[in-house]
Amino acid sequence: MKREFATYEVTGYDDLGKIKFVHLREDEFVLPVEIKGDDLRKIKKMMELNPGVTVIIHAAIDQRRMRLLEVDGYSLRKENM
Repeated sequence: MKREFATYEVTGYDDLGKIKFVHLREDEFVLPVEIKGDDLRKIKKMMELNPGVTVIIHAAIDQRRMRLLEVDGYSLRKENM
């Protein structure tokens, strides 16, 4: 099965419950997507170490189950002030 990758802006995360979520912006929509272990840890670390910077991921998402399948890459974007 071929995975479709797209670029998403990370707007936040929820790691308090049994199931962990990351909030991804796609155009004007924000999607709560289930995420597992290492990927969430990397995103949290990037957000904590770089305040005021937007984390961007290139990832494949199972749209039906709202689950992150694979992250192909991470990048940071600093907003112009």
